[in-house]
Amino acid sequence: MNRDIGFGLVGFGMIGRTHLTAMLVNRALHEGSVNAYPRGLCTRRPELCGDLPFEKIYANPEELAADPLIQVADICTPNNLHASAAAAAIKAGKCVYVEKPLSNNLQEAAELDRLAQKAGVPNQCALTIRFRPHINRMKDLLADIGDVIHFRSCFFHGSYLDPERLMSWRQDLALSGGGAVMDLGIHILDLIRYFLGDVRRLRAISRIVHKVRYRKTGQKFPCANETDEYLGAFLEMKSGATGVMETSRVSSSSFCNEIFEVFGTKGSLALDFEGPGNLRLHPANGRGTVLVGEQSGPFEKALAPLLPPARQSLGPFMDAHAAAIKNMANWSAGEKPFAGTPTFAEAVKAQALVHACLRSAHNDGQWELL
Repeated sequence: MNRDIGFGLVGFGMIGRTHLTAMLVNRALHEGSVNAYPRGLCTRRPELCGDLPFEKIYANPEELAADPLIQVADICTPNNLHASAAAAAIKAGKCVYVEKPLSNNLQEAAELDRLAQKAGVPNQCALTIRFRPHINRMKDLLADIGDVIHFRSCFFHGSYLDPERLMSWRQDLALSGGGAVMDLGIHILDLIRYFLGDVRRLRAISRIVHKVRYRKTGQKFPCANETDEYLGAFLEMKSGATGVMETSRVSSSSFCNEIFEVFGTKGSLALDFEGPGNLRLHPANGRGTVLVGEQSGPFEKALAPLLPPARQSLGPFMDAHAAAIKNMANWSAGEKPFAGTPTFAEAVKAQALVHACLRSAHNDGQWELL
């Protein structure tokens, strides 16, 4: 029988439904272990939840946080509502799992980290790409390529390429805090730190392709789109390595939409993390090796028990969410968390890079010191 950890979802849009799916997947595939139980839901539209597996529906995050049956508050609201819901949960002594970013502004994100550390509660941000196996294999293998000289990375979507797509909260700067770099680029910036350590300085440029969006079809109710749709940054690491990061929500599908390449003194590593196994090690002698088979090192081995079995994989996106939820449940039950867990402290550092990119782009690409 599952050892249940009561999760309370706050918000039930696309990402809230993704988190619920991850919970149900884990309960089906990890019988007999600690698992997240979707005990309650806080939503503005309870009429849509009649057939969903929740025991309780809450009117507001404070009500959810006050319920002793809830052990983990799982925050899946728009970005500007993350901080207040998470703070209420922390003050009630709950463990907290928050979608990225922690807030639409850096000050609130840092305050959440301070609150969580003071309360001593398990805390995790949904920077779920850290929970993909080949990401961790790459981390395990970085030492094999010597000292890192330079890197390049990108995360491209075409989700807002259509000029007729209606305005959403993600394109409202006051609600989201940023566009492509806040939505997608934060994952890459977090991986840069996960792989290579801290950034010394960066500079960025951005572009808004569709500066006007509409709140209704037929070009009714036009409104300004103030969020970046493309952002590119040049980064200098404290180690001396340099590299580039690009992120976009207006890129039509291409051969490589999600890549990370690292070039060192003894070879290079190249990863297409959209696929399940597209990681290559290129030794300095020029012979390329596709890395398959057994787990290669401690990070990938530690991640393996959190993932769905290979034959029951739901794909990289859903598997990573399932592993992240499983890790949060384990930690809340007193088990040791995954070594690569994106805690609030890690999430704040990634978000600091996001805001540095936005400031630099706003100031015509001036250097931002970190």
